[in-house]
Amino acid sequence: MTISNGVNNKQLLIILIFVIVIVAAAGGAYYYGHKVGYEEGVEIGRAAAQVEAGDIVSSPMENMPSTNPFDEIVNPFDEAYQNPFE
Repeated sequence: MTISNGVNNKQLLIILIFVIVIVAAAGGAYYYGHKVGYEEGVEIGRAAAQVEAGDIVSSPMENMPSTNPFDEIVNPFDEAYQNPFE
């Protein structure tokens, strides 16, 4: 028995089995990759949770110079300009 385009049932069965095997292999590879990626992400998350946040995070305000003019007398031009007439 043949189909209208000249492919017999045996060839059609072989092609169908081949397609099913390819789809199953692609699905298995996707599942395995997702599982490995998930486990890797969980390990990274656990390692990040063990690190104390206080050691990593620092305030940029700790090293800022004082900008309050009433704390001390700060004149940035004191050393840069010298009067030539004195």
